[in-house]
Amino acid sequence: MIKYKTIIAKLMISIILISGLIGCGKSKIDLISEKLNSNNYEEAIKIFNNIKDEEDKEKAIEIMRKQDSILKEKFINKEIDRDTAVENLNTLKAINENKDEVDKTINEINELVMSQEAYDAGIKSMKNNEYKKAINQFSAVLENDKNNYSNAQNKIKEVEELAKSTILVTIDECKIAYSNSNKKSMYPDQLQIKVTNNFNKTIKNFNVCFIGYDSGNHPIEIPAYLSESQGLEFMGTGENVNIPSGGTWGDGTMGWNIGSSENLSRVEANIKEIEFEDGTIWSNPLYDLWVQRSLGEEW
Repeated sequence: MIKYKTIIAKLMISIILISGLIGCGKSKIDLISEKLNSNNYEEAIKIFNNIKDEEDKEKAIEIMRKQDSILKEKFINKEIDRDTAVENLNTLKAINENKDEVDKTINEINELVMSQEAYDAGIKSMKNNEYKKAINQFSAVLENDKNNYSNAQNKIKEVEELAKSTILVTIDECKIAYSNSNKKSMYPDQLQIKVTNNFNKTIKNFNVCFIGYDSGNHPIEIPAYLSESQGLEFMGTGENVNIPSGGTWGDGTMGWNIGSSENLSRVEANIKEIEFEDGTIWSNPLYDLWVQRSLGEEW
């Protein structure tokens, strides 16, 4: 019996020694990989700092570099939160060769956090019927935010349909009224619109934006008349127009003077803001979206 126990003890000692030898036989590269896989970044750095062989050091650096994208992907897939990802990335910055890449990844993660916040804020604004704010927030969602971008684009379309029901003013006609006079400095061309008020109260003042196009349908600047350029958004103001509910304004005799219309082929217009007789203000929730689309810019 004693002899049997002795044999068992020796066998166990042999197993322990063999295991130890196997463990000792692991390369520092293997050990670094193990530590990284178990999220023990500080230990991985300690092992790296003890590497003397330059070739092994380069291999270790390459392994460390891959952790940037691994941590970012884990964050995107919601396997880890932002703080954990950034903490581990900052640990990896102990390797000088990785600092710039790590900083870039941290910035990308922070941008994704802001993208998520923009999406969440858009959902809240949409529920509160704050359509203009919701569109701007959904539009701030990044294309590389794979968790939210597609949903945000769909939400913009949803909000747009909801907002249309709140726009109770229409531009029924929009044109360039060309002057027949040879003295255009005195009798300039004009931009004219016809507006219908479908709100249940009187419109006192309004701001309207015109965007002009050349014959190739490209947005161009509308030349101002005796004033500084306004860029691609030509703003006009209708003051004391006093359009009653159900009424119209614009009979072809009133408009906004412009400079040379030589290159101007057509114009589009949209109401930006209205002041009612009671002093309240209405802002067009789809104005910014209209401008961007009219200028051919992507949201």
